[in-house]
Amino acid sequence: MNQHIYQLEYKIFFRNKTVLTGILILFISGLAGLYFGKNFTDRQQEVIVKAEKLQAENTARNVKYFGKELGLMLYHTKFSMANMPRNWAAFSNGQRDINPYLIGVTTLGLEGQLYDTDLNNPSTLLLGNMDLAFVFIFIFPLIIIAFSYNLLSGEQESGIWGLLRSQSAVPLKILWRKFLVRMSTVYLTALVLIAAAIVYLRLAADLRLLAVIVVLSLYLLFWFALSFWVISRGKSSSVNAVTLISCWVVLNILAPALVNVWLTRKYPVPEALETVVMQREGYHEKWDMDKRVALTSFYRHYPQFKKYPFPEELAFSWYWYFAMQQNGDDQAAPGARSMKQKLAQRNDFTTAVALILPGIQTQLTLNGIAGSDLQQHLDFQQAIRNYHEQLRLYFYPAIFQEQPVKNIDWSQFKLKRYNENGTGAIWPGVLSLAVLISLLSGAAIYNFGKKIY
Repeated sequence: MNQHIYQLEYKIFFRNKTVLTGILILFISGLAGLYFGKNFTDRQQEVIVKAEKLQAENTARNVKYFGKELGLMLYHTKFSMANMPRNWAAFSNGQRDINPYLIGVTTLGLEGQLYDTDLNNPSTLLLGNMDLAFVFIFIFPLIIIAFSYNLLSGEQESGIWGLLRSQSAVPLKILWRKFLVRMSTVYLTALVLIAAAIVYLRLAADLRLLAVIVVLSLYLLFWFALSFWVISRGKSSSVNAVTLISCWVVLNILAPALVNVWLTRKYPVPEALETVVMQREGYHEKWDMDKRVALTSFYRHYPQFKKYPFPEELAFSWYWYFAMQQNGDDQAAPGARSMKQKLAQRNDFTTAVALILPGIQTQLTLNGIAGSDLQQHLDFQQAIRNYHEQLRLYFYPAIFQEQPVKNIDWSQFKLKRYNENGTGAIWPGVLSLAVLISLLSGAAIYNFGKKIY
């Protein structure tokens, strides 16, 4: 009997052309999100491959033209590190479009080079890149609203609800049956898109995939729970539609914008420019000072290099020049630390606020799984600092001893690939979504229990 009832519900549901249109919109936008997301990461992969080839060619060219002085050679030679996109980055691009994923640095001052990136159209960055995560977070809720807003009020306004109530001792079962039909349709569409992503993006069937499925399932369930609660208030179809659309606007557009404004005011980052200025100031001012000023500061940072004799009789030496560069970084260090701390505070604040904003929470969780969040970028920057320090410790003794360029095995300095396999914090997002779903569902059941429609 139940099977026949559900078959009838499905027939009634799909008889509405709006349903087929909504499903078609999800499929088209989902496939488009997959294509654009993969195209975005493919372009980054191509740039990284070209950069690796160019680094080898430029190093060989520098050896040819600047091979007489190691200091001059290192002045012109760049050593690159790439933040490699995971396959999941095509699913959720995150902040990879605004944060540099490929950075080339020389052995000179680091802070002036760390924030170099490609020029981009600000309007393009404002719009962002479309990916499948965007479809799930923004478009799926709209389709859920379209499927659910008149679930009860439509039957009441058409005069059918009284007949349905007379045929059931528990009217809530009728609504629940209709809800299950809509939920199964939306979830089936979501599973088809996820299956397409697994094949198209070559995603591994691992715990990361399971986490994505769980988070997205809970996010969609949140919107069903919200719709269920709005319906339980017993208002008209127009009121339900306006209420749900208003919730979508507030949760997915207005609230994130307000959070961003608050972050900008609460944690401004003027240190980004100040750090670069301080680094250049700390280096340039040493030209007009006694050489010992730069060397004293340099030995304070690297006391192990005191053993190398300094050629004081020379008007210019690479020993002194690289010491000045290090002075610039030392002078900019407080600003760099402050900026890093503020970015971490921004990340922590957003994570805390997201506990009550499901859209932001889901986006942050997906970005963490995909390795395209702010924390992953901060880790990438730290990896560059560590690599730059290794280069300095390797080349400084050779510079100070005036070793020939040919004594260095330049083939070992290839483009570095940064691969980080963390998934970010998944459980806070899962728990916050579960709590919100429970509260909304409980409130809806309470409303249905005290009202007679």
